[in-house]
Amino acid sequence: MVAASPVLGLGGGVAGPGPVSAMSGAGLQAGYGLSFTDLGRFEHALSASQSRLEGQPVRAPNEALQAMARPLEYVNNEAASLSEFATRAVSAGSAMTPGEMVMLSVRCQEFMFHCQLTSNVANRASDGLQQLFRQQS
Repeated sequence: MVAASPVLGLGGGVAGPGPVSAMSGAGLQAGYGLSFTDLGRFEHALSASQSRLEGQPVRAPNEALQAMARPLEYVNNEAASLSEFATRAVSAGSAMTPGEMVMLSVRCQEFMFHCQLTSNVANRASDGLQQLFRQQS
């Protein structure tokens, strides 16, 4: 047994025994239980959604958003710098000196510290906002 589901599509195929199957020659196929009211509602919803999807101009981020993004940009720049340092060490072809290994380890630890610090600040800010919203409701 084939499960019946309303299907709309363009093409001149054979439609199942439904209210719109007589119109299959016009390029419309419909499954069981579909009515013209459903088609009208769908067309109305589609046109309403298309009118809301018109392009809107993009505004520049305000100062507060830029201030929130600065720590993330710093961590991103630090990761890029660390990656560049490691890539240069590998592409040199020679083994790293003990001093370079220590320096790379220290820079990695510093990077992880900044990541944890940024994450901690973000979590505390999120907790504070949640508490504020709970108090207001």
